[in-house]
Amino acid sequence: MAALSTGAGAAAALLEQKEAVARSVTGLLYAEMPWLVERYGERGRLKCLQDLGYHVEYLAPAVELDDPAMFVRYTLWADGLLRSRGVPTGELARCLELMASEVAARLPGDQAAAVSACLEAGVTALRESGG
Repeated sequence: MAALSTGAGAAAALLEQKEAVARSVTGLLYAEMPWLVERYGERGRLKCLQDLGYHVEYLAPAVELDDPAMFVRYTLWADGLLRSRGVPTGELARCLELMASEVAARLPGDQAAAVSACLEAGVTALRESGG
């Protein structure tokens, strides 16, 4: 059997760690932004955890295919959805930045770099969108 490409290996590793990454990033985000508890309550924290799982699920195919633009499209769509629910763009951007840090700590360097390229493209698109 042939070895997985870096992107395919990174995508598989990312999906294997989806729950752990989502839990960790949710905790980091709420620790960094304590006002989120007041703004969104426990229900918001659970939605954040759920959304982070979705972010990982949509990130994985973009990583596997080495297609950051695929993740950018998802990111901009998610931003529109979240803004319609009162979640500022900056909170999504920060989630993606924290995901990049978390993935860098969990995956080997080449896999982390493949994931980071897609996450950075998403953050850049959010910043440029002015949302």
